[in-house]
Amino acid sequence: MPNITGDQSLLKRINRMALVRLVKAQPGLSRVDLAKRTGLTKTTVGMLVQELIEEGWLRQNAPSEAQGVGRRPLPITLDPSRIGLLGADIGVDYLNVVACNLQGDLLFSRRLAYRHAEVNRSVKSLAALVARAHAVLVEQRRRPLGLGVGVPGMFDVRDGLLRFAPNLGWHEVQLEALIHDRLAEVGCGALSVSVMNEAKAAALSEYVFGAEHHSGPLVYLSMGIGLGAGIVLDDRLYLGNDGLAGEVGHTILQKDGPRCSCGRLGCAETFVSQRAISRDATGKDRPILSIEALAERVARGDKPTVRAAQRAGEYLGLVLQNLGNTVNPAVVVLGGPLCQLGGVFLDTAVKQMEAAAGKYDYHRHSIRTCRFGQNACAVGAAGSVFQHHVHSLGETPSASPDPTRSARRRARPPAAARVTSAE
Repeated sequence: MPNITGDQSLLKRINRMALVRLVKAQPGLSRVDLAKRTGLTKTTVGMLVQELIEEGWLRQNAPSEAQGVGRRPLPITLDPSRIGLLGADIGVDYLNVVACNLQGDLLFSRRLAYRHAEVNRSVKSLAALVARAHAVLVEQRRRPLGLGVGVPGMFDVRDGLLRFAPNLGWHEVQLEALIHDRLAEVGCGALSVSVMNEAKAAALSEYVFGAEHHSGPLVYLSMGIGLGAGIVLDDRLYLGNDGLAGEVGHTILQKDGPRCSCGRLGCAETFVSQRAISRDATGKDRPILSIEALAERVARGDKPTVRAAQRAGEYLGLVLQNLGNTVNPAVVVLGGPLCQLGGVFLDTAVKQMEAAAGKYDYHRHSIRTCRFGQNACAVGAAGSVFQHHVHSLGETPSASPDPTRSARRRARPPAAARVTSAE
């Protein structure tokens, strides 16, 4: 016999999160608007909205003066004041932790230079930073919704296993469980934890908290010591069969090229990365020049470094052309430390992409730099917590799918590809 009570409870949760998604996509909708868009009754919407207001998800605002006289509908928006999201970034040479509200505004941010070695030591240090961010949320009387963590490696979402993080030297680590255990030691054991590849997390920073609602597939390229991509399709992060989609840094551009940290030859990462540019500029594998040193050399016109940045840009152009053909995105966001090299690197990439397009290239997408800078991964990891809550329950006929989907299908992408600043 079906569990009617359980089914009704699940349906209610689905409808609640459908309302949150609608308000996020279109801030200022009234209860009447929400009822029309979901097909739910006004009474049901009124009850659910009131619950969401009481729990800190939504807030009711004063009506606009432009709405005229008489009884004016009350606009509903996300509440930025009572729920907190935690995000962390395990970088190749740093740890970064943020706390933000439902709109992506930073409430806490701490970044530490860090030399990783044994994984347990790194996770213990990470947990200490998260505990500080968690304390800030508690002091502000916010309810922590969970913790998202980005890591530069191949993470299997099915079992919480970090398969391989070549630039950290970590292999086959039960990272989710390890983080949870270390959090329990610092008094944060009640936090839910989700781990993902750092480029996927950074993609969510643009999609969940970006200034505009994207009208089609979004690809985020994370370019630093390594090279990775995060892909958002149809309002969700695309993970692939094993959660490993987006490993563009380990696609092969030259079958007999330089050896990659993953063991293969000629991976894209061996041409488009901080390591590759440093090697080409100095002729040495070690030491790897910092991004600040590379940017300074480019700025003063150091010819070997300028040539190295241009060469990396040419290979990035090939990566962009390949992504255009395989994903056909509406927007490509370029992020990570290599963006600090500026036009010598980025403009060269666009020129090479266009040169490689061929005579009959009909792809049209915008290319721009990321808006969250060095916090992109951590902010996106925090955004993943929000996404998990509003999407993990699936859809139901009683709660219509995201109404912006039809708009995305109708929208036309920009007429030309060029790099623009997020500012």
